[in-house]
Amino acid sequence: MPLKPPTRFSKPVRRTLTWLSSQDAIDSPADSAGENRYALYHAERLHQSLRRLPQPQGDAHCLVVGSWGIEVPYLAGMLGWKNITCICAPRDKPGIVQRTRRQHPNEETSFEFSLLEHDIESAPLPLESDQFGLIIFWGCLEHLRRDPEFAFYELNRVTAMGGMLSLVTDNAISFQATHCLLRGQPMPMRLHWPDSEGHWRLYTPGEVEQLATGTGWSIDELTTIVSDPPVYWRWWKRWLFRKMVSDFRKGFGLSEPYWDAFILATATKTAPPTRSYPNWLYKDEKIRQLKVQMLELLSRQDETRRAG
Repeated sequence: MPLKPPTRFSKPVRRTLTWLSSQDAIDSPADSAGENRYALYHAERLHQSLRRLPQPQGDAHCLVVGSWGIEVPYLAGMLGWKNITCICAPRDKPGIVQRTRRQHPNEETSFEFSLLEHDIESAPLPLESDQFGLIIFWGCLEHLRRDPEFAFYELNRVTAMGGMLSLVTDNAISFQATHCLLRGQPMPMRLHWPDSEGHWRLYTPGEVEQLATGTGWSIDELTTIVSDPPVYWRWWKRWLFRKMVSDFRKGFGLSEPYWDAFILATATKTAPPTRSYPNWLYKDEKIRQLKVQMLELLSRQDETRRAG
């Protein structure tokens, strides 16, 4: 059963939500449904992620991965992005870029954007290289099961040099996850609308950094956001647990505890796309197969460029 959204929001979060959800839903979260319920349940994560995004420079384009356009009113109306493309799961018109509009949830204004139905693990993005100034990659990495590094590679390819990547994914070493592992209990599943398709792998902050730097990105910020649901101990037990685990992590070179529920990383494209195939993610035979496929892909891309 889906978890209920919070019933109270801080003033800054409420201001962000007015771009994402109807005022009626914000005032009565328990009665919300659909996209409104999704936005309210993830209100704090969306707020902390959106407020870190930059305004556009010139005619820079923005790409939002894994979205039907819920962020478009904020990106266009609040930040001023004019050229926005959203990538969603294939449904009716895979591979076709459609021009559509998204209505502001509380005003008469609507914003035009492009919608592309594409599976980012199945094939290269049907987009030109070096055209986007901002990539938003939220809530997607944990769902990739075949070749997660390829997504970083392709996002680098379509980003202009100096463009920014904003990534958010569940944190494998959050307070709650660490507590559950040490107790030998399973991590609670975060179910939300639409029906969960399952998390294939959760990542640590260090792994996110390796995936980014190994594909041509330079990390600008790596942190965690949104406090985990509380572990129901007395306050001094929670404090002692945090201190002990934090000290152990520092002893192994993890300078920040990274306690919160979601990893947030921002990175800048500083090099053309590359692959590193980290052995903690791919087995040896898998690495060999992926390298062969990558060479074939690059060969096809060269042939397409020469033909063009």
